[in-house]
Amino acid sequence: MMHRVTLKKQWFVGSKSTNIENSYRFDAELGSGAYGKVIKATNLSSNQQVAIKMVQKNRVKDYKTFNKELSILRVMDHPNIVKILETYETDRICYLVMELCEGGELFDRIIQEKNLSEAHAAFIMRKLFSALSYCHDQGICHRDLKPENLMFLTKNPESDIKLIDFGLAKEVSESLVMHRFNGTPYYIAPEVLSRNYSYEVDCWSLGVIMYVMLSGTPPFNGRNNEEILMSVYNGSYSFRPRAFQMVSNMAKDLIARLLVKDPQLRYTARAAFNHPWIRGLAPLPEVPLSVEVFMDISQFVSSENLKKATLMFVASRLSERDLDQLKEVFIAFDKDGDGLLSRAEYEAGLQQSGIYLDKSTLDNMWHIIDSNKNNLIDYTEFLASCLHNQQYLDRGILKTAFEYFDMDGNGLITHSELRSVLRDREVTLTIKDQKVEEMIKEVDRNGDGYIDYQEFLQMMAGGS
Repeated sequence: MMHRVTLKKQWFVGSKSTNIENSYRFDAELGSGAYGKVIKATNLSSNQQVAIKMVQKNRVKDYKTFNKELSILRVMDHPNIVKILETYETDRICYLVMELCEGGELFDRIIQEKNLSEAHAAFIMRKLFSALSYCHDQGICHRDLKPENLMFLTKNPESDIKLIDFGLAKEVSESLVMHRFNGTPYYIAPEVLSRNYSYEVDCWSLGVIMYVMLSGTPPFNGRNNEEILMSVYNGSYSFRPRAFQMVSNMAKDLIARLLVKDPQLRYTARAAFNHPWIRGLAPLPEVPLSVEVFMDISQFVSSENLKKATLMFVASRLSERDLDQLKEVFIAFDKDGDGLLSRAEYEAGLQQSGIYLDKSTLDNMWHIIDSNKNNLIDYTEFLASCLHNQQYLDRGILKTAFEYFDMDGNGLITHSELRSVLRDREVTLTIKDQKVEEMIKEVDRNGDGYIDYQEFLQMMAGGS
């Protein structure tokens, strides 16, 4: 009997010490920050355009904290959180290969449009509340939410938005509070100034962002940082008549529930996601799962374990533009907006698409798609199960995938290479030898104990 192999999205975020310019062409500088430049680049195998953040190591005060940010980014798996694809490291520079966001910052859109329409603002806020709900459920507090850390994917007015920059993010247990002063004066919560705070600070920041989006002005002002912080600490603000004369009472109600000084009484991200203003102006899309996609899921369920792993890799690497329809289906299924599908949500989504399965079939499908075995379907797991062969039978992306498993570049995927890829970096959990042998035997047509590129391509074309 073939064993089901555990797969985790973070396993497919590569970490290399080779020359990055052998894999990417540097095209243009997008900007620069405290740590170094951000470059627009193109993957030489797949032609995928990416953003590469060049971090000068000598500018990083605490490299341990920097590595923690990388660990958080590797695990994050949500439609509205920027994806990290892989890293390259030299003695002087760490290169972070990221999803490319070309639409500019939310800050720029606010300046450009002065203030956003309520419908547009609600559309953006629904996505941000979902991303934040996901972060908090994963035990992550962002701590630096501001319009500059929210990027649009494209310049299209209806573009998706991405939460970026987890440089100040912190893992927090429910019983733990934080004490370090972090954040930007306009957007930090009052309790940060008392240095005793937790997840609720992020919800306050989104309240400030929503206020700014609808009015074009911040709720807390001052001539300098000290005065701004004093205004924040007092927690008193008003809906200025001129700025808010065209804003609905329902929108102001949501802002008021987020800008509550007492963090225990403040709205959570999940509560905000379900607020009538969001539900009314930015309802979830009604996008059914097509019969064609369901056939792709059925093929995924019966495919080889290495093919499942490869599809996880491909799903984690494809751009959002290639996945737009599947992303909308996932969002439509995710009724509570937490960025994960429960068994009930998945079954309800299938049924609303006209797909009814008996318990045994659904059980089998659920357990195979839930490849990290957390009893939920994560975003990348969902995408991997739904990919159509036209999306992955592209020689460029398949070559990139093969090279990821073929760590020494000799044209063969070996037992030890598979074991190295399919493991947790932070803990010494590695896939068992027996399962690796089974994965190779499923695909090794010539019986030499390795997987060559032709065998890999035949595996990926199987069932198509």
